[in-house]
Amino acid sequence: MTVRRTSDHTRAAILRAARERFAVQGYERTTIRAIAADAEIDPSMVMRYFGSKELLFDASLAIDLRLPDLGAVPAADLPETLVRHFVARWEGDPADDALLVLLRSAVTNEQAAARMREVFAAQVAPALAAAHGPGGRRARTHASLTALISS
Repeated sequence: MTVRRTSDHTRAAILRAARERFAVQGYERTTIRAIAADAEIDPSMVMRYFGSKELLFDASLAIDLRLPDLGAVPAADLPETLVRHFVARWEGDPADDALLVLLRSAVTNEQAAARMREVFAAQVAPALAAAHGPGGRRARTHASLTALISS
């Protein structure tokens, strides 16, 4: 008996396969054919759902950094807290973490590097500012360091 896939199931299977491939191989070495094979579908279905490799890559990079509540962390402990958080994410399951896809792909792909800068600027900098108050010197310093690290 064959199982009929729904469009939501097919889309999720493609994204799961794409995230895993992009995380392991990066953007440049990942192919639509390999993603389709992993998702057990025809490559034309990948194109039907996402249109292109670039659009699939963008869809696979919907990222929530899942930052801890930095407002509850003493200022002196913020660097260690952030490092521990990102190391834990790095060591996680690549198929379940778009952040790993982004980090590994950013080394060889400018689009991924730009996206990484956007994510960090949009999520880490405001979290640090909220933890220290928007006008604080430390908030500005941490936001600047965050921008430097992500560039």
